[in-house]
Amino acid sequence: MNKIVLSTKRRWNWKVFFVLVGLIIPAVFAIWPYTLHQQNISPGWDLLVLDSLIYILLYSVLGGIGLTLADRIGLGMPLVEAWTKRASAPYPFRNIAAIAWITAVVLVLLSLFLHTAVFDPPLHTLLEKQGIAVPEAPQTPPMYGFLVAISAGITEEILYRLFGLSLLAWLGGLLFHDSDGRPNPFVFWTANFLFALAFGLAHLPAQAAIGLPINPLVVTSSLVLNGIGGLIFGWLFWTFGLESAILAHILADIIRHSLIPFVAIQQGETARYWAIVGVVIAILAALVWAFRSLMKGNRGHYADMAR
Repeated sequence: MNKIVLSTKRRWNWKVFFVLVGLIIPAVFAIWPYTLHQQNISPGWDLLVLDSLIYILLYSVLGGIGLTLADRIGLGMPLVEAWTKRASAPYPFRNIAAIAWITAVVLVLLSLFLHTAVFDPPLHTLLEKQGIAVPEAPQTPPMYGFLVAISAGITEEILYRLFGLSLLAWLGGLLFHDSDGRPNPFVFWTANFLFALAFGLAHLPAQAAIGLPINPLVVTSSLVLNGIGGLIFGWLFWTFGLESAILAHILADIIRHSLIPFVAIQQGETARYWAIVGVVIAILAALVWAFRSLMKGNRGHYADMAR
């Protein structure tokens, strides 16, 4: 699949902005069950609603700025734009979903490998030498994890990719750009790398919340594990549009925070065994569907070119 190329002279599209706000509103409220589950004392519904409204306004403003800047550098939400204009989408949503699912599975497998083989052994050794018990991450109910995945996938991609990455790429593109005003690839990858680092640093409070000391090893693991995801989500945004980055982020978090906890909460070896089998079969079946969808899409693309 080739990169989706959008014009750098697109007009402001209110319909795309309203779709974006329509994603932000449920994403902000979706975090409620997890927030209430994590806190022993409810902050009060009035405070919770006010806090959510502030976040909706903040993400909407940043999302609007991001859309404006993305229009100037050939980025954006190509599937949503095509839908609002009743035009043909660059690629079927099925193909974008397939790419997102493959990306999500690869990211989770890579994350699990780096955790277990690279970062966890020296971290456990270090904590034992310091006399610190290895903290266990709290078990999140799978349904709460599912909602957290939706919330994080939408809000974080709007903040880090649509707003942040577009802003840095636009600024760099003022100096280094092609004849159409698109930033040079070097500019994009520099911006993508910087916001991948910011994405990794933003996850450090969650590490501290479970009792991990913020030392060089923990900081490095957060930068690497989350930064890789940030780089890939940024590449998806650049190549296939924000929709693909949001979907890949959501699917990766669903595996991490919903499917894996679903296996972990099973009582007894038999129940856990069948849960693992079920999850693995579901993931593999979805991968088969994803690869078949991409192959079918490529055959259709080449057939259209032949005509």
